[in-house]
Amino acid sequence: MMSGLTPPPLPPGIIGVPFHGPPPTPLPTLTPSSSSTLHAEFFLDFGEPLHPELDEAIATGDASQVSTELARARKRYPQTNVTFNTALQCAIKYGTPEIVSHLLSSGVPATERDLLAAAAMGSIPIVACLVEHLAWSLNTVASNGHTVLSRAVPHEHLVLWLLSQGADPNLQDAWSETPLSRAVEYGSPEVISRLLDAGADISRGAPLHMSLRRKEDSASLELMEKLLVLGAPVDRYQGEDSPAWQEVGFPRGTALHSASSRGNVLAVQILLAHGADPLRNKKLETSEIPESSPYEEARFRGHAEVMSVLQRHIRRSDSFHRYRL
Repeated sequence: MMSGLTPPPLPPGIIGVPFHGPPPTPLPTLTPSSSSTLHAEFFLDFGEPLHPELDEAIATGDASQVSTELARARKRYPQTNVTFNTALQCAIKYGTPEIVSHLLSSGVPATERDLLAAAAMGSIPIVACLVEHLAWSLNTVASNGHTVLSRAVPHEHLVLWLLSQGADPNLQDAWSETPLSRAVEYGSPEVISRLLDAGADISRGAPLHMSLRRKEDSASLELMEKLLVLGAPVDRYQGEDSPAWQEVGFPRGTALHSASSRGNVLAVQILLAHGADPLRNKKLETSEIPESSPYEEARFRGHAEVMSVLQRHIRRSDSFHRYRL
């Protein structure tokens, strides 16, 4: 602060701040209506305003009322950057295909994000409507890295419909995962079987890693055993050939790394029985990370029982000669 320059006294109710110019103007007291307007204007800065009346009409499924409220909202917000795509998102959330179709025919634009959201919701009519409207190929990886079939795996009926429409069960997303590996993560056994019957290649993606993300119970272990019997590569690194993994630079490990770090003793035993290498290090891009074996993972996290299982296995194998615990 310059010498001799004294800031003016602050008005009552204003908290003192460093003086760098005129004193601050007191903030106005917001009434409920002005607060609502400010909130709407805040969202408008991002391109889309709030429209609670339109959302309420969508929730009721009344197309006539939706038309009325959409017209009112467009009159209130005539800015060219306002598309009311958020109204379409609302209709997808409520699962009303008639309203989705009505909004599209009323000029509300759709995006690939909306199609993926509809797939995650499991609505065949809405997915079909959006696919036709967007002229979307089901075998396209969206800009956010997802595919329609992978997003649909929690819903068997939608998976079957997508397969009947030509969706590729081996299309890999940006993380190199397939619909099958995503189904192993959060789909049902029936969906997994449907994808295998449709020709899903078990050597792609990282289905063994995904099986470890399920609830730790006998069913998840049986699924892992099934995948191994069917030929899932036991020492495959997660994220192999994945542009997303390369971009973020995450270390990549095998399923045994994952099981060891989680302290999942039974999974460790199953993987070892199928030939998993307990001495294989993690990778960062194409280089190995020193001292990052499954044993080191277990030791770092204090999983003594896993360490004991791995130690006994190493000592029983030829690898004992190249690694001493």
